[in-house]
Amino acid sequence: MASRHGQKKEKPESPEVLKAKQDKEAVLLREYLDLKDSLKEIVDSKKRDNDALRITTSLLRKSPDYYTIWNVRRIILKEGFLQNADDETANKIYNSELEFVQENLKLNPKSYYMWNHRRWCLEHMSQPRWDRELAMVSKFLEMDARNFHGWDYRRYIIKQLDLKDGEATDKVLERVQSEFEFTTTKISQNFSNYSAWHNRSTLLGKLAENMTEKEREATVETEFDLVKNAIYTDPEDQSAWLYELWLIGREERKISVLGASVISFHPLEIVVAFDETVKVDNAFTVSTRVDHVAVPLEGEWRATGSDSSMGSVWIFQQAPGAQYGPTIEILIFPDDVCAVRAGSSLPSAVCFELETLNQSFEDISGRLGRLVVGKNLMYDVTKRIGPVRGPDGSLETQETTPKHRVTSLTWSELLQDRVALLEREIAVVRELIEIEPDCKWPIQILSTLLSELRKTVSIESTKAKILDDECIELQEKLISIDPLRQERYEDRRTQLVFDRETLKLIKDSKKATEIEFADRFTPDLDLSMRGLTHIPMSSYFVHLHTLNLDSNAIKSTRFIRNLLNVRRLILSNNLIERLEGLQHAPSLEYLTLENNMIAKWEDVVAGFVFWREGKLGRTGGHVKVLLGSNPVVENEGGEYVLEKRWEEVGEVGIEIQWQSEELRLAEDALEAAGNDISSGTTYTEGARRVSTTAVEFAAGVSQ
Repeated sequence: MASRHGQKKEKPESPEVLKAKQDKEAVLLREYLDLKDSLKEIVDSKKRDNDALRITTSLLRKSPDYYTIWNVRRIILKEGFLQNADDETANKIYNSELEFVQENLKLNPKSYYMWNHRRWCLEHMSQPRWDRELAMVSKFLEMDARNFHGWDYRRYIIKQLDLKDGEATDKVLERVQSEFEFTTTKISQNFSNYSAWHNRSTLLGKLAENMTEKEREATVETEFDLVKNAIYTDPEDQSAWLYELWLIGREERKISVLGASVISFHPLEIVVAFDETVKVDNAFTVSTRVDHVAVPLEGEWRATGSDSSMGSVWIFQQAPGAQYGPTIEILIFPDDVCAVRAGSSLPSAVCFELETLNQSFEDISGRLGRLVVGKNLMYDVTKRIGPVRGPDGSLETQETTPKHRVTSLTWSELLQDRVALLEREIAVVRELIEIEPDCKWPIQILSTLLSELRKTVSIESTKAKILDDECIELQEKLISIDPLRQERYEDRRTQLVFDRETLKLIKDSKKATEIEFADRFTPDLDLSMRGLTHIPMSSYFVHLHTLNLDSNAIKSTRFIRNLLNVRRLILSNNLIERLEGLQHAPSLEYLTLENNMIAKWEDVVAGFVFWREGKLGRTGGHVKVLLGSNPVVENEGGEYVLEKRWEEVGEVGIEIQWQSEELRLAEDALEAAGNDISSGTTYTEGARRVSTTAVEFAAGVSQ
């Protein structure tokens, strides 16, 4: 009787059969262990004879992925059989090894170590037969066209043949064309062949280098036709979709310098914010005017966070004893900045001119808004003082007319060409989604294409909002039809929501691929109830005073390290288990973490370790933290002392409070009625005053 899967149900094996199998496995295991002991004896005794080689042969036939045995075998060959062999003898030995490997590859064609051993043999032969190797790997790909080991080995062989031909470019191009046609054959046999599609992309890029513009355009159209045939044949297979994304290409935004601001005067500290994580290859030039003369200002640049060598927010701190005047100028050249993300760069030199006024922070703390990033002057240096000499003394050239990516192989001076291609391919994918509405790959590709189209329009336009909303809806649909990858889609949705909700903080640059902070200063931002799982680019918040992230799904507080001016931070009703990054938030005065998942006091303490006196809060070194409805306070009980944990903190005055939901609602009602609850008596369920030596607990009324 056949099962639902067309397979006969097998009868349970009898005890006798099971016993025979177990005995056989036991014999094989004993043989293997004996061989392994023999191998150890070979290593210890340094034998390099036929017996030693025979033992490695037996072991490798039983366990070809035991990489140590391959290493021992090569040592036996090099120090024994090959040590004094002439070329003819050596080639015979290597050919024998090739035959041994080929015999075993038929049984296990996806063993990394056998393919590596084959390469080792060829690279040590005096006259390797690369053409024979190409024929051999072609046969393996006939047996399994999706064996990526075989494809990788094939690329290796082609590279060796190209090196052998040297400057014979005609032969090299002919071979590229032949390999391109080989991928066509394999893709035609089976569209679900990622290795063939990948190889095709590398080969097509080489062929395009010798094509005219018309030939490239015709080739691209042929490739789109091939992809369309593949995705309509099997829309669930990812191979062709990934090739289409490569074919369409991405027009990356350039690195943008969002703005700069003074955040401290004694010592002088200046912050520069980027729209992505960068490394600094050359320290940005900082100069000041003393007696109407521009002089360099000595100091050090470092990124916020635990790794000061990279980040999206960079702080300059003047060197001890350095003097500065009423204005500071920061000059950033393209060569100064290196993006962590591949392919991104700063397009031109940028200059900031900041007022310092040489006042103490306490005198102007209430007027910080006048010094925020959006109010500072930011402009292309070439427009300000003409061509600028770079760090190497050379003159920076004027930019030429920008070109826009149309596909991975074509560029155009007209952005509309890119738009037309994207809109055409979007229409193709939409058509397929109508046929297969619950197929995840077309939905993912549509989201990606819409995001690319989004880059071609003004970030403040109505069309941008429509595209953002549709992309978010697509992620929500993916969550419902592919729950196994829910977190990936939630993170992508978070990025899209974040981009949409933070538009008020930035503005379109004069150049389409750059952004900067908006001219109008926005001190407060409400991102509550947005479903955010993380904060994708916290440098956008560097100039905020209040940030409301209530009722999201945020798990980490590391983004706080970039909130240099934030005084009030609301993180209640999230999924936070541990505090991190607070030691880099010098302005923080109020933090609510009510209704999170913090279960241990150590996880509260972790956020404040390494704070120093004077770096905690702008107005007197005090921060209030609310922890109501967290396990750490719900399970409160008994004496809890953290003497050793707090030895490095210093007297920083951290007050931690929690209260019942009823009391919190009562306070909210009083506040809504216009009563001032910031002074007088505040009713709390419990409070801790953190000091150097202990964490003290007091329940009831806090005056």
